[in-house]
Amino acid sequence: MEKDFLSRQYLESMSTVDLITLADDYGIDIPDNLNRRFIIGELLETAEELKNKQSDNNDVQTTDEDSPVPDFLPESYNTTEICAILRNPVWAYVYWDVKALQKKKLVSDPDFKSLFLHVSFFDRPLSKKQDDTFDIDIKETTGEQYILVSSKKRFMQVELVCLFDGRSPEILACTKQIEIPAENETVQDSQPGKKMDIQPLVKLSGMKCLLHDHYLNHRQSFSD
Repeated sequence: MEKDFLSRQYLESMSTVDLITLADDYGIDIPDNLNRRFIIGELLETAEELKNKQSDNNDVQTTDEDSPVPDFLPESYNTTEICAILRNPVWAYVYWDVKALQKKKLVSDPDFKSLFLHVSFFDRPLSKKQDDTFDIDIKETTGEQYILVSSKKRFMQVELVCLFDGRSPEILACTKQIEIPAENETVQDSQPGKKMDIQPLVKLSGMKCLLHDHYLNHRQSFSD
């Protein structure tokens, strides 16, 4: 086994099934439904113990059958989860995964219709009262989506939902509420020809020139 064979990067690139198989090869007993992060932790701890036992070097023992780190990450880690990351205050990147057996069961259900993302916005953190919502239809084969964030929203949450015919939708996974950075009110309310009282720090950013160039190149955006 090469020096970095059991690095965290390599283990993260493996599917959950392969992690369990590798743990079995090292004699690690993995309970049912154990989170893949704990499996990786157990493998890294075992690798460290094996390194300490080597008298000649710090490498974990290897065989000719060991595989190198793959060039591409697997399409699925066989977990059901969804995460949302803000690219900026306007766009959010959402990615998700569904366990293979769970997905097969859902798709084979005669009442199955489709999957969709339910996007909710809130005025306050941990609030249950939704300020605004909308849905995005997604394909069964996709696992990522960019979402345009509604203007002047404070907190955002996304649910991965399965839609059925004749019965209630099923929430498969949900992100935590993420805070959306507040935009500068002066910039947000800017309009062509409107006098702007730009703060000194905003002036240093070159914002006035950016707004001017935006109007020249995208003036159709202001037509409404």
